[in-house]
Amino acid sequence: MDDPSDLLAAAKRPAEPLPRRAVHPRVLQLPLGPGELAWTLLVWDDPGGAPALHAALRPLVEATLSAELSEPYGLPDETTPVALRLLAFADVPGFEQAVRAFGLEAAPHDEAFEEALRNARGEAGRVGREPPDEPTSRWEVRLRTPAGTRELEDALRQTVGEEAFGARPGALFAALNQVLHARGETPLPPRLSSLDALEARLGTQETGVVRWIPPRLFQALCDAVAVVATKELGREVQWAPSEIEDDGLARPPLVRVAGPRGAWMHLPLGQHLLRWCVMPRHRGEEVPPLSAWLRDELA
Repeated sequence: MDDPSDLLAAAKRPAEPLPRRAVHPRVLQLPLGPGELAWTLLVWDDPGGAPALHAALRPLVEATLSAELSEPYGLPDETTPVALRLLAFADVPGFEQAVRAFGLEAAPHDEAFEEALRNARGEAGRVGREPPDEPTSRWEVRLRTPAGTRELEDALRQTVGEEAFGARPGALFAALNQVLHARGETPLPPRLSSLDALEARLGTQETGVVRWIPPRLFQALCDAVAVVATKELGREVQWAPSEIEDDGLARPPLVRVAGPRGAWMHLPLGQHLLRWCVMPRHRGEEVPPLSAWLRDELA
């Protein structure tokens, strides 16, 4: 199992000077328009083929998404991430194969990419590179959420304030049910079937996109998983509070679960649900429901 602390390591702003690597160690956050932003990755050199490129990009992509998903925001967020982009300044054999898992596809030039290129030239100077002229290729994947999800997110934020995941076990799931009740919807019992209902409600069926779940709803989904593990599956669960730490980031949702023979296991919910519920699905891919994942994890 990956160390859950590794997932955020790449999201921290590196100390000066930045290390010179084939894949830039910092992800740029750039405005796209009123209330919208895009994250942009930079590939300077061939790191050694497609597998090496994928291995270098994966922690950056996951850390960027996870850092956003783990924040205990209070007021409604005024800026929404809508895209993950990549500028490549070198040809890498099998590039498309390397980035397919992230949903990235070749993209045409536009003004937003021009702004990203201006920022990339500034980043080049920080790692001792000559400012690049033009990228060899541009890539993009959009973030999608189902209709009505933003309104549900805003209502949940107003209900829970800045309470962190795990500060009060089950509080975020209870707050989500409070919001559902206030909207005239039926609250969800702590059962496996509720996890599948939430997964269907918060996730999009569209393929080739990041299936974005707004942060507080994502944390409430993680909280629901832990509650179901306790209430229906009968496991003892200990929540780790995802509070803001000295580096300015909140640790992704994490719990400890007691096994049937008393041994404890760490279950990095934030990391697992990022990969299961947020990262792109591909056409024809069959993915079991979230309840099946939880049963398998605790088997």
